[in-house]
Amino acid sequence: MVLDWSPLRKLIAECSDILVLTHMRPDGDAVGSCVALALLLQEMGCRVKIGLDGPCPANLQFLQPQDLISSISELVVAEVSGIVVVDTGTWNQVGTAAPILRTPGRKIVVIDHHRTQDDLGGDRILDVTAEAAAVLVDRFYAAVERVPSPDAATALFVGLASDTGWFRHPNCVSTSFEMAARLMQAGANPSAIHEKLYSGESLARQRVKGHILSTMKVLADGRVGLFKVLQSDLARMGANAEEALGGMVDLPRQVAGVRVAVALYEHSDGGTRASLRSDGTVDVATICATHGGGGHRPAAGCTLSVSPDRAEEILMADLVSVLDPDARVTR
Repeated sequence: MVLDWSPLRKLIAECSDILVLTHMRPDGDAVGSCVALALLLQEMGCRVKIGLDGPCPANLQFLQPQDLISSISELVVAEVSGIVVVDTGTWNQVGTAAPILRTPGRKIVVIDHHRTQDDLGGDRILDVTAEAAAVLVDRFYAAVERVPSPDAATALFVGLASDTGWFRHPNCVSTSFEMAARLMQAGANPSAIHEKLYSGESLARQRVKGHILSTMKVLADGRVGLFKVLQSDLARMGANAEEALGGMVDLPRQVAGVRVAVALYEHSDGGTRASLRSDGTVDVATICATHGGGGHRPAAGCTLSVSPDRAEEILMADLVSVLDPDARVTR
């Protein structure tokens, strides 16, 4: 897909102070894409900061070579004239960045690969066929005829690998490997990256994983794997929600026969965050969209203003109706 980069080129030409934003609970694609883009914008003469809705996840902090990343609450944004939003295009995902985006007079460009989109008040560069936001940032490097530095290549590799499940998910295509090869040539080291991302996990995270494996349920004739993590569970295991829960939604998909994984996380202020993953045969984005969320066909999420138990009932009814009208929700 050929993208029109003129909105981003115009923003760069007209704005010397640029803020790069992404979605709440940022993953490897969000942080990696933001860092790679910020490094390129710096090369092009811009002053750049990355604002996150909270602290950078511990396992991704190695990606910021120049202390580019700050919590939005710590940023002074008065001088910001341009904003680039990466890896999301919806109001319910930008969190504490919403007031900044709603401030009049700032140029805004959204770079995203998700189907679900709102009007964030600016231009949109969108490709829903891209396997990761990092793919779009990599294309912008090519568009401006720049080669990623080793730091940028590392950040892009993290984004690509994260959103393709380390090249295992159905969204991984031949060009994913071509991009990975180019990034390795530019300085990305996959084994070192994997070590930093997944080794040295905290004891609390290991306890959470054990809790999930011991309480997971297989439903709908073995086609749905579901688990819930409550605030009381996290407190008992001494775990921080954002650090301990990342990536856990993939665990049920490792069970033979499971086509859809459902992870339900109880919010500290009430309600339930749901993350869904499928083998590609079930469009979980459509299901999540009916509850105000969205994402991709094999990976999506939403927030429901009900308890985890009620959220399970609602989502299982949705999934059963899609999987097979005759499927049984068994416990």
